[in-house]
Amino acid sequence: METDFYETKNLHISAYLYASGLQLVTTKNQGKEIFFVFTPKLKAEDLVNKYFKDQASINPRELFARLSDLKDLIFSKN
Repeated sequence: METDFYETKNLHISAYLYASGLQLVTTKNQGKEIFFVFTPKLKAEDLVNKYFKDQASINPRELFARLSDLKDLIFSKN
């Protein structure tokens, strides 16, 4: 069964997805790694493809704010 969630442990991609308006559903701890879970999956995959093709467009202030939010989330779990 296909889920509508996109998971990544890459902090920068996570900040980009979050700043792009995707919903951060949860985080998952696997050992020392933290995975960020976003929805909807198809939109996340499209944005990640744009990211790696250097076609991403995002407001820098929003990106850095979401990056800070995710770092706060990581460090609050430790």
